[in-house]
Amino acid sequence: MLELALETAPNRLDPAFAVDVSEGEICALVFEGLVGLSPEGVLSPGVARAWETPDGRRFVFHIDARARFSDGRSVRADDVRASFERVLAPATASPRTWVLERIRGARDFRDGKASAIAGLEASDDSTLVVELAEPFAPFLSMLALPAARVVDTRSTPVDGIPLGSGPWVVSEWVRGDHITLVPNPHHARRATAIDGVRYRIIPEPFTRIAEFETGAIDVLEIPDAEVPRFLDDSQRASRVLKRPELRVFYIGINNPKFTDVRVRRALNHAVNVAELSRVLQASAAIPAHGAIPPGIPGFKERPGYEYDPVLAKRLLQEAGAENLHLEVWLRESAEGGRVMEAVQGYWRAVGVDATLVRREWSAFKQAVSAGKVDAFLLDWFADYPDAENFLFPLFHSSNHGGGGNRSFFSDPQVDRMIEDASRELDPARRAAASASVDSLVFSQAPWVYLYFPTTFHIVAERVDGYRLPSLYLGNDFSGVRVAH
Repeated sequence: MLELALETAPNRLDPAFAVDVSEGEICALVFEGLVGLSPEGVLSPGVARAWETPDGRRFVFHIDARARFSDGRSVRADDVRASFERVLAPATASPRTWVLERIRGARDFRDGKASAIAGLEASDDSTLVVELAEPFAPFLSMLALPAARVVDTRSTPVDGIPLGSGPWVVSEWVRGDHITLVPNPHHARRATAIDGVRYRIIPEPFTRIAEFETGAIDVLEIPDAEVPRFLDDSQRASRVLKRPELRVFYIGINNPKFTDVRVRRALNHAVNVAELSRVLQASAAIPAHGAIPPGIPGFKERPGYEYDPVLAKRLLQEAGAENLHLEVWLRESAEGGRVMEAVQGYWRAVGVDATLVRREWSAFKQAVSAGKVDAFLLDWFADYPDAENFLFPLFHSSNHGGGGNRSFFSDPQVDRMIEDASRELDPARRAAASASVDSLVFSQAPWVYLYFPTTFHIVAERVDGYRLPSLYLGNDFSGVRVAH
């Protein structure tokens, strides 16, 4: 049994309702989609063994004849169609309908205006045709998300969990304590070297460390402050895995309140991001000079906002904001607190008085999404490995607030450029177009850009073959072996 830990307890194990990392990680193991992601974030076959698209608008998926639900029934094209309809159906009230809304007729079906989805056809048991309303280059990557995973709509969910066709099956779920998975005996790529995976719910980071050090869990995500200790331990360092995350940390600025770009640029120039990055995560954090992380096409290294307190003061003076005061909201987090206390000191040196307001997640999210705060510390994880996922949600004006654009940044040119880039099917041209969007947004300083983090995990000696994925959806544990 591979022993793992989750920081937060899943609420629902249903792809239509998976909204956080812990729920998504479990759902990705229990439910398979048309496509999946490898640990490296590369698209891989799932229920579909192959697919083709002539124009980025019409997709033909060929269902793998080996695909089976965990009760042994074959997965057919009509099961995929029914799963998509289930997510989009008004009666389901899924919060993840956006994953599938680009399919032609999906919004009419979602809104109860149509009885079927026009762009979705199971022409036979092994062929599914999906037609989008318009070409959308990231569509295949989005199909790896939990909401696009296949469930058996004919069977009755057990403990709220639909029947899936993924490599694992939930055998036990003690809410708030642990979840145990066992191999799906009918899955073609099931794990053969381990008999199960148990996720324990352990919210406190130092409790997780203690559990790892006593051998109770096999893989530990090392808290930032503890990384040097593990790397400096000669007996442990060889078992530390690291990977740059598809994630960006930033301080969002309320753009409608701070309309003068000189003020926003001054807040950037006042922070020594290079030094901040150096002391974080054993110098593994990368200063962010844009929103698109390294490792995603569209990332481009560009000059950042150089640490220049003199320039910061001058910009504030020119903008008439010499005695600027702002409240910065952050979630309850020791690591986030350390970051903001450092930033608070940098700002104080240029005459900016920042009050830190700590709130639990629900209160934080509600206030920030409503545009009620001056600024806020936040991070953004990739849902899927595509530059569009760091541009459209975060900067398109249609996503103000809860959609992801919590800085309420607005620029019609940026909106058009994001939309054009998403329709571009040539990978090189799309990467260049995404980089241009990122550069234009960066020049307007809607955020104080901080860093792209690196994640560090340490693996127990008894575990072999564990791979650290670039995204939470990329683990299947098929190559893991555990010594008894």
